[in-house]
Amino acid sequence: MQIIKAAELKRDYLTTLIYAAPGMGKTTLLSKAKGKTLVIDVDKGTSVLRGVDNVDIVRLSDDLHEMPEIFKELQAKCDYQNIAIDSLSELERAMLTYYGYIGKNNGVPGIEAYNRVDFKILNYCRQFRSLEANIIFTAWEKIRDISTVTGEKYSQAYPMLRDKIVDNICGLCDIIGHIVVDSGERFVSFESSANAIAKDRIFKRKICNFEEVFNGD
Repeated sequence: MQIIKAAELKRDYLTTLIYAAPGMGKTTLLSKAKGKTLVIDVDKGTSVLRGVDNVDIVRLSDDLHEMPEIFKELQAKCDYQNIAIDSLSELERAMLTYYGYIGKNNGVPGIEAYNRVDFKILNYCRQFRSLEANIIFTAWEKIRDISTVTGEKYSQAYPMLRDKIVDNICGLCDIIGHIVVDSGERFVSFESSANAIAKDRIFKRKICNFEEVFNGD
């Protein structure tokens, strides 16, 4: 058994999840990460990164067959400081669409397809976290209504992923940022509340502007 003194722990690579409604700047935010970034473009929204020098882009085809190949190549040799999947929400839906297409239910994914996608999404998240790079996931925003045992009701923003896996994926991330608008300016909130899922267990931030999201230290 290997015992490591907590005082001697060094910061490893970080896993960050940024979520917001469409058009709030999730993809643009990826250009703010330090170093070279590879964006795995699932929802084909990377045109906003045109002209950015520190970003390379790989666009997936509709059947997503490149995902295992990309991971294997990066596992063998990773020349990037940051690897982003943009976005997990669209990856989930694209996988369901594909499995529905090849299934036997007139294009509609069945229960087996949903279970298969849940497993594969979680597996992709764990696999990419094992790479020697900072991992950035983006996701769309969804609002859910919550009722407490005391009868209190409120609405909460969270990443748009299947309810069966969203908490698991959030647990795998060191940082979860929710893009918010205040007085016409966009910020990223890391403060968890009844109204939004968020956290920053590394830098302990509550909120920051776009330029500082990936520069916590």
